[in-house]
Amino acid sequence: MTTLDNISVGTLVRVERIDGDVRLLTRLSSVGLVPGATMRVERNDRNRPVLVFERDTHLAINRQECARIQVEEVA
Repeated sequence: MTTLDNISVGTLVRVERIDGDVRLLTRLSSVGLVPGATMRVERNDRNRPVLVFERDTHLAINRQECARIQVEEVA
């Protein structure tokens, strides 16, 4: 298990845990990013937000928040 900011482009991952305050948890859950959700990393350039594709939507998540999202690669 690793954090979302360490995943390479094109990898399909499943959210295992989100560590954060109520504001972060509420914001991510409102777009369906909850434990058990799967997403594909579309872009992961250093010093830029991570772009993911989840539930027919592209999401940009800043790097500080990605460091709080624990994910596991899906085979």
